[in-house]
Amino acid sequence: MELRRLRYFQMLAQELHFKKAADKLFIVQPALSRQVKELEDELGVKLLQRTKRSVSLTPAGAYLRDTIAPILEELDELQHKVKLIADGLEGEIRIGYVGSSINTVLPKILPALNKKYPNIQTYLSELPSSNQLKSIMSRELDIGFLRNPSPDPNLETMIVWRENFYLVLPTNHPISSRNFKSLLQFSKEKFILPPKSDGELYHKHMLGICEDAGFKPIVAHESTHGNTILKLVESGLGISILPLTFKKLAGAGVKFIELKQTTRKAELTAAWLKDNHNATLEKIKNIMEPLNLEHQ
Repeated sequence: MELRRLRYFQMLAQELHFKKAADKLFIVQPALSRQVKELEDELGVKLLQRTKRSVSLTPAGAYLRDTIAPILEELDELQHKVKLIADGLEGEIRIGYVGSSINTVLPKILPALNKKYPNIQTYLSELPSSNQLKSIMSRELDIGFLRNPSPDPNLETMIVWRENFYLVLPTNHPISSRNFKSLLQFSKEKFILPPKSDGELYHKHMLGICEDAGFKPIVAHESTHGNTILKLVESGLGISILPLTFKKLAGAGVKFIELKQTTRKAELTAAWLKDNHNATLEKIKNIMEPLNLEHQ
């Protein structure tokens, strides 16, 4: 049963006049008559009572009119939704992120995405960088916001945030910004750092900052969560190196000293599979590109 014939019949059943129905369908009257006759032949029933002066529906015709109305309406809605999804104007996108993203880039990206594309549903998962990469590769995530990922030929990436590293000390530590000279002053201290799973290059940056200063750090504790690291430092279990972002989240029990001697930067990178054809991914990429997301 052709959809076109049902639509033609629906218009005729509404107008009960061949010429008026044909005009609204932008076809000639004989073509409409032929399509309705072929529909009747296909169904094996008369749908219309025709006289020289009028057209009326048979009981079968009235039943078909009432039955196809919601079906055709649903098909129209389906066609509309499919087009929106294909164009990336409706659908869903699965986003992974490290905790610091929720305090830096995501508050800029997500409201802009929602404002421009309100019919895109976002699903957010806070994960370490290594877990995000696995989920991106297995297509459980469409995009991830993670720390300094290693290059991968299957991925496209965009640096969306870059900031300086700071030394984090408990407030009662004898060294402050006034008498700080070099990170080498802390070569005998215990460090609390993010693990390699929080981003291999990010982890290397942490170690590299110390090695550039002339020593290998004593890593006493590791945590993927910056807030946990801040609490451990505040409790006197060690010192740390963290991006500037965490200064805004820190309590009164810690102090920050900018590491001006290092050129290394903490970066947040958006990453996605090159062959991910989710059209909503293009929309979030379009949102990211013009935003001023880098924080020096």
